[in-house]
Amino acid sequence: MSTSKQLIINADDFGLTPGVTAGILYAHQRGILTSTTAMVNTPFAKASLGEARSFPDLGIGLHFVLDAGRPISSNPKSLIGLNGCFLKGKELMVSAEKQDIKEELLAQLELLYEWNGTVTHIDSHHHMHLHIPAATEAVLEVAECFKLPVRSFSDTDFPGDTVTCDHFHYSFYGEEHVSADHLTGIFANIASGLTEVMCHPAFMDSWLGEISSYNSPRMQELEILVNSKVKNSIRDNSLELVHYGGVANER
Repeated sequence: MSTSKQLIINADDFGLTPGVTAGILYAHQRGILTSTTAMVNTPFAKASLGEARSFPDLGIGLHFVLDAGRPISSNPKSLIGLNGCFLKGKELMVSAEKQDIKEELLAQLELLYEWNGTVTHIDSHHHMHLHIPAATEAVLEVAECFKLPVRSFSDTDFPGDTVTCDHFHYSFYGEEHVSADHLTGIFANIASGLTEVMCHPAFMDSWLGEISSYNSPRMQELEILVNSKVKNSIRDNSLELVHYGGVANER
């Protein structure tokens, strides 16, 4: 493990709504956000990725979706209900088959390559690739084929040469944890190696209010990610801001 402290600030849900996309791009342009992962199965995904072309330093990975909206692949029977939408929760976990998961992952990944040109890494909506064993296997196989890093929790050991972070923080999430003091506290205790901090910044819009119960705290997250105290904490703790595309070849 490196003795330096490299930090990825990754925003999930890019492309979920226009407000989410705008908030993520603002947090990158004006704040400390270095990375995001895109949902390609939303009505706003293609346009959002078009907007991202103005920000070449932003790392963009795939936010693999298995439990929201509709699939990209044709008729992955073990993943969808009679309405054609993804199953959710326990029903999905019991039903999901590896081959369907892998085909859907490849379809989403190839669409992201088509719309964005490059992909820095893979994570998943609601961490499904870490909660469903068949999804873990499928993601690792595809990641190895495409030479892409994969998000993991700090206590998750992936087999083989899969690149991941050394430390993962999802504690900057939820109203009780969304504060500048909480985030700077995380920064003050970051260990050597590569750390990812997950976040969900956004500008509020009507679509977000309809589809996500996690909405107003996203605006608080955005405000904190551009806060001068938080920016100074990066410098004071000797943290190097990076994204997965910047470190994958070093590991």
